[in-house]
Amino acid sequence: MKKLFALATVALLLAVTNTTQAAPSIVGKWQAHSMTAKGKTQEVPPGMKITVEFTKDGKFIGTMEASIEGRPPEKKVEEGTYKVKGRTLTTTAKKTETMVFKIKGRTLSLTKAKRDETLILKRVE
Repeated sequence: MKKLFALATVALLLAVTNTTQAAPSIVGKWQAHSMTAKGKTQEVPPGMKITVEFTKDGKFIGTMEASIEGRPPEKKVEEGTYKVKGRTLTTTAKKTETMVFKIKGRTLSLTKAKRDETLILKRVE
């Protein structure tokens, strides 16, 4: 009986420890891997690189670089601010967008429910 009580106590402590760990942070640099829209998944095309960096002070920098054959190289940068509330991410740059995010390991999923789109990014730093 004492062994059972000891095991139950250890299991309870482990469960409490696991649920009180800090959620993974969105802060860092992420690179787009693929996008799913209306049930169809498409990887980022060769020659294209999309990165987003979220800073500790609530700012983000999004960069899209494209070197596609037959076209001049292109680079676009967008800067703005972001807020996280629970699993909701709100970004503001030229316009405000709200999405649900999920971090699993080194993968960040950003889902825009209204558009049925999910962007999958991998942590770079």
